[in-house]
Amino acid sequence: MKKTAFLLLLTLATSLGAFAQDFDFACDNLDYKEAVQTVLLYADGDQTKEPLIPLDNPMKRLSLSFDLLGSDAEVLNYTFIHCTHDWYPSDIQRTTYQKGFDYGRIDEYDFSRNTLVDYVHYRLTFPEEDIKPVISGNYLLIVYGDDLSEDQIYFTRRFMVYDAKATIDASVPRYCDELQLSDTHQQLNVKVNMPSIMTGNVQQYANMTIRQNGRWDNAVIGMQPSFVYPEYISYEHQPQTVFEAGNQFRRLNFSNFYYQSENIARISQTDDYYVVDYAICDARARHPYVTYEDIHGEKYIYVANEGRETDTEADYAWVNLFLRWPYPLTDEDIYVMGAMNDWRYDDRNRMEYQPQLGGYLCQMLLKQGYYNFMFVTADRNTGVVSTELTAGNHWETQNLYRLYFYYYNAVKGYDELIGYTTLTSH
Repeated sequence: MKKTAFLLLLTLATSLGAFAQDFDFACDNLDYKEAVQTVLLYADGDQTKEPLIPLDNPMKRLSLSFDLLGSDAEVLNYTFIHCTHDWYPSDIQRTTYQKGFDYGRIDEYDFSRNTLVDYVHYRLTFPEEDIKPVISGNYLLIVYGDDLSEDQIYFTRRFMVYDAKATIDASVPRYCDELQLSDTHQQLNVKVNMPSIMTGNVQQYANMTIRQNGRWDNAVIGMQPSFVYPEYISYEHQPQTVFEAGNQFRRLNFSNFYYQSENIARISQTDDYYVVDYAICDARARHPYVTYEDIHGEKYIYVANEGRETDTEADYAWVNLFLRWPYPLTDEDIYVMGAMNDWRYDDRNRMEYQPQLGGYLCQMLLKQGYYNFMFVTADRNTGVVSTELTAGNHWETQNLYRLYFYYYNAVKGYDELIGYTTLTSH
């Protein structure tokens, strides 16, 4: 769900003159313009890698790409701000976390070719020498037009810079502390070595974040240590580290409109766009677990046709996803979860009940490529997202966990990201 927006005071000094702008702003992965499509922000040249780079390696950079629907190119700029471990703006000066200019221009763009849907494709590789972060921690990338007024913001994306000073050791034991959850949930036990920089109130200054796959809605943020020992701290036997195990993600591949891959029922073409009908789906809640390879809910944009350029010749299609369901739910909504909607839950990926069809339907505009997704429910009162009714929960599920260890620098006044690791559940 979209996080509650909060007041952010952002002051920039640009070649246009110094200005300050107050507006409501959330440090989250959000699109503010309907024309924005297929935002990719990743590390190491791999679309499935999260946007995280080491502080001490200037050769490591992030790749940003996105499309604006239509045939007109816009003049776009970018900047970034430093954030706390729990994704609020840090109360520090820009010169503390950034070197160089206050903003940069996104100069690389191309128009789509040989596509039914027109778009302009933008690319950026950063940090650049004249605008780069100089401390570790959480950051929010902001892409905007003429200025930073609210109506000029196009989208925002989270990224991280880490300074490897601590090592994290994590495991997923076979049984949860609550034994009745052991077949349907996964629990993490975590230990962090005690680096020399950790002085003072360790219990208060140390914070752990744990994400399951690419999700933020069920992430554990700001978890305090269970125990502090002379050589390490532990995050063990805490109920916050127990996650629904879920199921393997469903797979969708329409990288070639002339070949119907696995699970695609039909591909058709109109004068204005392509239409991809995914095979009718059934809930998997009470089905036996079946193992197969997925990419943990991520997406990979590409065109399988030889000789076609993915960035500008991959077309868009309306993808129809249908979940057979006997009746409309009264207390929950059903969403399509995954990177295809940047792990958000909004009108774009909320399914609508179709009584004449006997199930839930969602239509999404997506760029050619390979996608993972899963059907989930969201409680209308609490907003809690669950896989229990739609996908089922199996301890055997292959989940990817990302762990981030932050330590508050009391002298400099900000959260440093000093430890990072990933862990597959099996």
